[in-house]
Amino acid sequence: MNWIAVKYFSLDHDLSALSRYLHERGLDHRITEENAQQCLAVTDAAVIPALQDFLQQLEDGRAQLPSATAEPLVTPPYIQAGAAQPSLLVQALHTPIVLALILLSAVGGLLVTTEAGNLFLHYFSFQDFTDTQYIPIGESLSGGELWRLLTPIFLHFGIFHFLFNSLWMWDLGRRLEILQGKWGFLLFVVVTGIASNLTQYMWSGSSNFGGMSGVVYALVGFIAVRQRLNPHPLVAVSPALIGFMLVWLVLCMTGVVDYFIAGSVANAAHLGGLVAGAVYALFTGRYFLR
Repeated sequence: MNWIAVKYFSLDHDLSALSRYLHERGLDHRITEENAQQCLAVTDAAVIPALQDFLQQLEDGRAQLPSATAEPLVTPPYIQAGAAQPSLLVQALHTPIVLALILLSAVGGLLVTTEAGNLFLHYFSFQDFTDTQYIPIGESLSGGELWRLLTPIFLHFGIFHFLFNSLWMWDLGRRLEILQGKWGFLLFVVVTGIASNLTQYMWSGSSNFGGMSGVVYALVGFIAVRQRLNPHPLVAVSPALIGFMLVWLVLCMTGVVDYFIAGSVANAAHLGGLVAGAVYALFTGRYFLR
């Protein structure tokens, strides 16, 4: 079991009431002595921001621990009575940007794979098109259709394409949304999504691409750089996971994967997203110290 330190207290600090409070709410935790201090640690990284905020409220006097018989005065997000792990619904509601991205990806998949959706597909592709030609992207942008720079991230070509990207977004994206806050994470998605789309278009010259994988690789790039410069438990993913994603990137670039799918992998979008995420971490990592 991997214990993650949340806060250190002096040895003369009585933590029995706090421990009882956390135990009653089903939060798996432990308090141990380390280097002449008491260390409060948990196993679920997702609860750390809420728990740290709650501890700060206690320290500032904005909250207090209830008595053994009283109703709780403050219940931090993600901490549920009787459950060490929050339900999927609770997790989804506390990371609304990730939830919205997955739902919009499902809608984008329907635009690509259904006859009815195909009628509206041209509104969300990188380039507008008719039955006979593609409209130059410069013409669309000058006409105010700036959304085209981003919306291809929602287009998915089949169920496996959608599931692959959504599972990575659920795992990695929630970490960054909690770390950066919902608006900070939304900005991250917009910036890296546009960067990955532009990279793919400039590399291939074709607008027949889509998918969230460019943003997924931006998550990988951000986490890899952030953990090296300023580690944080929320983005403490296994190095093997980062290694797998990088190996998969190289494998896709060899063209081997293209033999097993309809079409080809948008490798430039992956690489552009990876670089964009890494650069984003370099310039913004110090702002996310929650």
